[in-house]
Amino acid sequence: MQRVLPAIILFLLLCTNVVQAEEDTARVYVTIEGLNGRVLTNVVNLLSIQAYHQQLAPGDARVRYLHNQAPRDFRRALSPYGYYRYELERSLEQRNGDWYANYKITLGEPISYRQVSIAVQGEGQGDNAFQTLISSLNVRSGARLEHSDYESAKSRLRRLASDRGYYEARFTEQQLRIDMDDYAADVFLTLNTGPRYRFGEVAISEGHLDADVVRRFIGFSEGDYMQSSRLLDLQLGLSDSDYFSRIEVQPLWAEATDQQQVPIQIDYEPNKRTYYRFGIGYGTDTGSRLSFEQNRRWVNTRGHRFTAQVQASEMRSSVGANYTIPGQRPQTDQYVLRTLWTDENTDNTEYERIVFGVSWQKQFTRTERVLSLDWQDERDTLDGVIRKTQYLLPSAQWTRIHTQNRLDVDEGWRLSLTVRGAAAALLSDSDFAQTILAAKHVMPWGDKVRLLTRLDLGTSITGNFDQVPTSLRFYTGGDRTIRGYAYQSISPRNSLGEVEGGRHLIVGSAELDYEFRANWRVAAFFDAGNAFNNINDPMQMGVGIGFRWQSPVGPIRFDLASGLRDPGDTLRLHLTLGPDL
Repeated sequence: MQRVLPAIILFLLLCTNVVQAEEDTARVYVTIEGLNGRVLTNVVNLLSIQAYHQQLAPGDARVRYLHNQAPRDFRRALSPYGYYRYELERSLEQRNGDWYANYKITLGEPISYRQVSIAVQGEGQGDNAFQTLISSLNVRSGARLEHSDYESAKSRLRRLASDRGYYEARFTEQQLRIDMDDYAADVFLTLNTGPRYRFGEVAISEGHLDADVVRRFIGFSEGDYMQSSRLLDLQLGLSDSDYFSRIEVQPLWAEATDQQQVPIQIDYEPNKRTYYRFGIGYGTDTGSRLSFEQNRRWVNTRGHRFTAQVQASEMRSSVGANYTIPGQRPQTDQYVLRTLWTDENTDNTEYERIVFGVSWQKQFTRTERVLSLDWQDERDTLDGVIRKTQYLLPSAQWTRIHTQNRLDVDEGWRLSLTVRGAAAALLSDSDFAQTILAAKHVMPWGDKVRLLTRLDLGTSITGNFDQVPTSLRFYTGGDRTIRGYAYQSISPRNSLGEVEGGRHLIVGSAELDYEFRANWRVAAFFDAGNAFNNINDPMQMGVGIGFRWQSPVGPIRFDLASGLRDPGDTLRLHLTLGPDL
């Protein structure tokens, strides 16, 4: 007996270890039938036992407990989408040590809104903005109940009240009632806006700029109704001005007057007054290049700026300076005095130009307008003859860009129109007029594919085209025009085969790109066009493929292209950096 007892104990211990080992390796497998889309996703997120799918079982008792919690979990997951009636079949079995939980759902009809009452009380009762918002909500009689729509309606009402100055707005009633007998949902929302506040006095901390210069950024007056969006616009405008390293625009609600006027406080710290930028790069149109820029963020307390730039490359060098004076609205309005010396010497063009000019830049809601007056003195070489020309060029340019994110464009467009001219009677060597239209469009095709199209048109009107300087003639070919051709290699040519520049310009492009991994795209493109004097001149065409990398500073493009007609290259590399629009 003494020998048998230890053997029995040893046997029991071995059996216990075997059972424990089996439990330690048992896994849980969960299947859900009858659901798809976002409803299935919500069930997967809220079904407790799903967390152990294909994982080690937490223990027999725990698995059974989680399985018994499934009806509650399904109710929580389905009701937000209006499914209050459904059939749930569930089973749990153990095979070969593993647990198999199966759930089959048969959905009934989703519940709909029956009675919807959304009311506004207080001073906001007569504010049409609330009625416009209410009419656009998805919470309306007959619509399918989704809890997210109900919560969104409340959030949007609160945001609108806050944005329009109803600081004390509160819901006095907010109910979502589910009537299972009639299978209908009723909503009762009552928002009491309280009084509407107005902008009070704006106080500006002392600093490196005169207070009246900072006040030009303010887009509202004392006594105007309070709007959060106007405060945000002010904050962004001051931040984007580059005058400040820190800016805070704060409404002082605690100091509101009995007339519901809220003082505004603007505090800031000055930015570093001067910064320098050095650069080194390469472009297939310009070759290797070096650049230097000095930016004086403010020259004086009036907010004037000064910028100087120097760029040297294999084909083009320039030295320029801009003196900028903020306008009545510094965010959108400025005046610029500028000078620029440019020397370009390529296989196709050779000229040296000095420009003195003044411009007025103004940003409207979506359109930027630039009015300019430039005097240029140019010396170029054409047909082996050195020419010297002088032009006084008034010009106007309108540019409109529509996109959510210009550095990473999913969809959008850009349109630009430039008109400029000169008159022999006004300090110019000949009469001259020119119009340039440029358009580009980016259209998504699904989640991964984009179609990019581009069109550039230009025309010149003059009685003496021979007198028009090189910089005002049309050329094409290169990185941003017709790929597969050298920079400015396409234009009418003289008897020596040298490009002379054309009166007119037509360039079009179509490109498809595919995002094969995050921030990387492969592209195929077709470019066509010409710079010409005679519309019957044949179009030049180029085709190619490329890669795009969406860098933090915008897309970088690597293109291999072939020009299909002379003077195109069999294979030419193009490297460019810059936004798609």
